[in-house]
Parts: sequence; structure tokens; C-alpha cells
Amino acid sequence: MIFTKSVFLHVVALLLFCSTIHARAGPGELGETPDAVGQGDVTNGETAKPDGDAPKPVVAVVAQSAYQPLTGKERWDLYLREAFWSPGVFFRAAGPALGAQLNNEPPQWGQGMEGYSKRFANRFGRFALQETYEAAGAAVLQHEVRYIHSKRSGFLLRAAHALTADFVTYDRSGRRTPHVARVGSVVAAEFTGNLWMPNGYRDASTAMRGAGMQLGVSSAFNLIREFAPELKRIFTWR
Repeated sequence: MIFTKSVFLHVVALLLFCSTIHARAGPGELGETPDAVGQGDVTNGETAKPDGDAPKPVVAVVAQSAYQPLTGKERWDLYLREAFWSPGVFFRAAGPALGAQLNNEPPQWGQGMEGYSKRFANRFGRFALQETYEAAGAAVLQHEVRYIHSKRSGFLLRAAHALTADFVTYDRSGRRTPHVARVGSVVAAEFTGNLWMPNGYRDASTAMRGAGMQLGVSSAFNLIREFAPELKRIFTWR
């Protein structure tokens, strides 16, 4: 029952996040640029706007045929956005915090706004740690941290690409490689976060359960990113 509630609230948060993105998005955003590794031009996380307008950052459109890895400044800007002020930051923390509030976990934190604020800070802190560990690890390994759209057609192939994106990424030369920084950061953030938890919530099994949950939620976000053009058409349909 606890797991079901948490998953449900994660799904609600994802839908709210998706709605927010599409409400803010304009033409040319959300993957409506070349969406395939090996096709189109390198964007380095930016998509060109017509009539000389400044480019806007997007999460992932990178061409393998002329692959250019992120620069140090681009990595830094992406880290700050993903860890602290992207729309997903609030929803990623708010949904799990609400699930923990409804389940009264941990009970030592109580209920009401004080209890919820502690649970929200707990999830926000874990996500900030995760992004920090991942950014540092990926910079050392020179691995890609952006989501890269599939070049394939068909729902199943594209969904498989999205669901495995947390486990496979691209190195400096554009070759596919295990996403060590992503998986390692999720596990490390959960174990670190357990240090400020009360007794009974500091064991390894709790940390690994949290890591599995976060990888699952991240995969769901990747599905939204992959099918963003189709979702945008649904949300803007009259």
C-alpha cells in the first residue's frame, strides 16, 4: 500500500511537470529539433530560433555524426538548472514528500506543515546531492548528462530507448557507454541522505529501495522527454 501511494504521487507529479513544460514551451522547443543521434546538426543543448532570436536551452538534441561534448560552462549551467531551478526540481521533491506525509514516514517528523517541510527538504536535498554527484562524476569521465532523443521510429523502440537512458550514455567521442555517473549518483545520494534520517531509516535496504524508486521516476521523466512532441500536440489540441 505504501509503495502504491508513492508511485501514484510520483505519477501525479510527472503529469503536473509535463503540463508545466508544455504550458511554458514555444515553437521549436521540446525536441522539435533533430531528434536522432546521427542525424541533423549538433546543438550542444540549444535549438536555433528563427529571425536571429537567441537560442533557448533544451535538454537533449545531440548528433553523433559531429558530436561535440559539453564544455565546462555548459556543464555548470546545466547542473545549476537541473539541481536548483528547473520546473522538475519542485515536482520531483513535492510528490515523494506528499507520499511520505500521507504514509507518516518517518513518524518522528510528525504531521502538519512542519512535518511536510522536513519531508520536502529531505527529498530536495537528496535530488541536489544526486545532481551534484552526477555532474562531478560525468565531468571527470567526460560522459554526456543530457537526455538524447532516439533516432528510431515506433513506440516500443523509442520507449525502450527512454527507459534505458539512465543506464547507457555517450562518451566524449559519441560512443555509447554505461552511465556510471547517473546510477552511482542515485545510490550515493540515497546513502548520504540516510545520514540525516531518524533511527530505523538509515539501513542499506532503505537506501537501495529509494535508489530503485528514483531510477524508476527518472525513467518516467525520460519517457516524457522522448514523447514530448506528441504530448505537446495532445496538450495543445483544440
